[in-house]
Amino acid sequence: MIPVQRSVLPEDVEARLAALTEEVADGADSLQVAKRAWKRHYFRRDTYPPVLSHLKEMAPGIDCCMYCGQGLADTVDHYVPMDADPVRAFSWSDYLLACSACNSRFKRQLHAVDALGAPLLIDPTVDDPFRHIHLVLNTGEYLGITDRGDCTIATVGLNEDKRPEARRQALSVMALVIEKWWSATSSGNRAGVATAVSVLRDQPFAGVFQAMLRQAVREEADLFFEGIEDGVRLLELLRRPELRAGLSA
Repeated sequence: MIPVQRSVLPEDVEARLAALTEEVADGADSLQVAKRAWKRHYFRRDTYPPVLSHLKEMAPGIDCCMYCGQGLADTVDHYVPMDADPVRAFSWSDYLLACSACNSRFKRQLHAVDALGAPLLIDPTVDDPFRHIHLVLNTGEYLGITDRGDCTIATVGLNEDKRPEARRQALSVMALVIEKWWSATSSGNRAGVATAVSVLRDQPFAGVFQAMLRQAVREEADLFFEGIEDGVRLLELLRRPELRAGLSA
């Protein structure tokens, strides 16, 4: 999970969402009105597709889930579930791109809040996830730094099934690509450099690479990279200003 910048919807899409929000707010049973409107044919035809498209453009990599980072996510998740606040059901700020596992299998209608009623789940379009969760690079598992981090890990199943294994494999792939980047950089192969940077940017599980970059410049970096094959070499390359500058360009 990494920070995501929310884009602006086209005015006509925003207007349709606003009209639906007003309809739900005015309904005698707002939840039932919202559920019927969500399934309505012309909403699914005219409004849902551009909403999904904009979320995919916002997402890291190629349509990666904004929760777990898995590629080719294709569902619109309500950050605050419809059951918890039906009036938000058609609010652009409530939508995140999610894979079916995060959306339908793990999160579902779960909605934990703090003592003041604020959601505990991390919203990557508002919060910096790295303030709340820490990725253990050599295991692929997330650790909670805060209560919100613990809640997020549990709510969307970040450590469930083979997800930690997938992150370890992603790290291995990224390490190979970083070596390719250095080889291309050293030989002046600009096309090779551009290809490597593109692969690193579009790779699923962007949170793994972002964690690698962030942890590489921490005082505890040597500890963070323990247990990783060729960890010392990988750490050296991740600290190179050419790589970091190329990724931010």
